Amino acid sequence: MLGRIFRTQNRTAIYNRAHRITASFLIGLTGVAFLAVCHQLYKAKTEYLPEIRRRGKERLETALAVRQSEAEFVEQQHSNIKQNQHEEETGPSASNEDVTFDYPDIKYEFLDNTADIQIHAWGNSVEESFEQVAMGMFAYMTDIDHIENRDMKQIDIQVEGDLQNLLYKFLSEWLEVYGTEDYFIARKIEINLFDRHQLRIIARGYGETFDLSRHTQGTEIKAITYSNMQIHEEASTHDVYVIVDI
Repeated sequence: MLGRIFRTQNRTAIYNRAHRITASFLIGLTGVAFLAVCHQLYKAKTEYLPEIRRRGKERLETALAVRQSEAEFVEQQHSNIKQNQHEEETGPSASNEDVTFDYPDIKYEFLDNTADIQIHAWGNSVEESFEQVAMGMFAYMTDIDHIENRDMKQIDIQVEGDLQNLLYKFLSEWLEVYGTEDYFIARKIEINLFDRHQLRIIARGYGETFDLSRHTQGTEIKAITYSNMQIHEEASTHDVYVIVDI
């Protein structure tokens, strides 16, 4: 009887010990697993996460750069389209900074005409003769050899009637520029659009503001007249005659 009890107690003790060993092993294994997880989390925080952030930042910057390049390309295309449309309507754009100045030959002269003065200009085309008579008008008011390329003015005119009306408006417009734009004197006149069917001219004048300390004072022109206005278009030359009021 006692032997049976002893064997039973001994077996129970063995079971309890085995249970404790198993529990300790499981607890230790769980601890090791927990430490491994903590290590991985720490490694992710210190190594993987910054790398992921860096790569994400690089991808974002690359995407933004691509979008910006695409936007700039689209904007440039739109700008080119608008510029082409503008040039089709007004002629090629220019400014006084990007014009290489080869000043044109003088193809005008002044003829006495009672109390007024008559300007005779000529050229290889009617456009050139128009340019020359406008430069002659400015040259009568000052010595344009002393005028420098410091500014640019543009005019855009259209009339009804004929070439004489167009010539009158062309010169009157430049005279108005002189009177309203601080006495602007053009040394070079350049016609960018000459539409004789629509009777329209777009032209630019290159010069500067009249300065009495640097420029000689000629005779100021008050107005353009139709008196004895002539436009001759021949095969070899084109001549215009305009009487101006002084």
